[in-house]
Amino acid sequence: MGLADMDVKDLFKKFKSGGGKKDARKGSSVTAFFDKNPKMKIILPALFVLIAVVVAVIIILSGPKSDTELDESATVAGQAVAVLPEIERTQDETVAENVDPFAEDVIANAKLTGLIYNSDGYWTAVVQTQYASYTLQVGDYVGSSQWLVEAITDSSVTFSLGEKTRTIEMKK
Repeated sequence: MGLADMDVKDLFKKFKSGGGKKDARKGSSVTAFFDKNPKMKIILPALFVLIAVVVAVIIILSGPKSDTELDESATVAGQAVAVLPEIERTQDETVAENVDPFAEDVIANAKLTGLIYNSDGYWTAVVQTQYASYTLQVGDYVGSSQWLVEAITDSSVTFSLGEKTRTIEMKK
């Protein structure tokens, strides 16, 4: 009886019973594929290893992206953001041990190098001393010193240390 001679009911019975012929090997179609193509047992794993090696080489040669490759005109929440340059100081410029970088004499030489107005309504100041740079807001202490940021305006920063106050203005 060929397929042309069968009606629909016979086809469904044959389909449900497994197609008529039973294979002596109870393997899957993957096993049957590898039985028909024994060289594929070697070729496929070699191909996967080759692809992994190529991907690893591409990743290594492309290297990680550094901060200098970033777009310096980035935007966050629709606002322009300026990426500040990273400054490396020489050994002579580093802070000596047990030196307060914001001591009285250092305050006299501190410079206000930037002011940032946040959309939430507060100011952030960038203050540079001989030894370090600080990003400060009202209520912050400067480094590990006792100098406290009392006020920030659109052109100055006022610090206090006990009864002493010092105001640094932005140079134009």
